[in-house]
Amino acid sequence: MNSFDLHALSTTALCIATFFLAFGSGIIPFIFNLELYLLAVATLTDAPAVAIVGLATVGQTIAKCILYQVGKGALNIKWVKKSASSKAAGAFAKRPGSGLGIVAFSAVVGFPPLYGVALVAGTLRLPAVAFVVLIVIGRLIRFGGIYLAPGLFR
Repeated sequence: MNSFDLHALSTTALCIATFFLAFGSGIIPFIFNLELYLLAVATLTDAPAVAIVGLATVGQTIAKCILYQVGKGALNIKWVKKSASSKAAGAFAKRPGSGLGIVAFSAVVGFPPLYGVALVAGTLRLPAVAFVVLIVIGRLIRFGGIYLAPGLFR
C-alpha cells in the first residue's frame, strides 16, 4: 500500500492557499486580511517562511499589477477614473518623481493603501517596471517582517 506524507500535503495546501488568498486580498482587500493570515500561519504551522512569504508577495504583486492596468485604462470602469483623478492623483502629479517613493512606502507600510496607490500609479502612467520592482521589494519586507514576528516572542 502506498503512503503519502501528510505534512508535505499540508504545506502544499498552505502554499496554494497563500497564493490565492494574497491575490484575492490584493484585489478585494476589505474582504480578507492577508497580514492576519500570515501571522496565523507563522504561529500555528511550521510552513517554510521563504515559500509562504514568496507566494504572498507574488500573489499581491499580480493583483496590484492588475489594478495598475485598470488605473491605466485597460478596463473602462467609471468609478476608477473618477477616484484616480481625485486629490490623491493631484498630490502625485504635483511632485514629479515622488510617485515611486509613495509606491515604495505604501508597499512596505501599507499607508496610503496600496490598492489606491496602484490605481493612481496606473492613471499617472508611472514606469511599470519600477512599479513592479518596488511592489515586490516592499511586499517582501512587509510580509517577511509579519511572518517572522511571532518567532521573536517564542
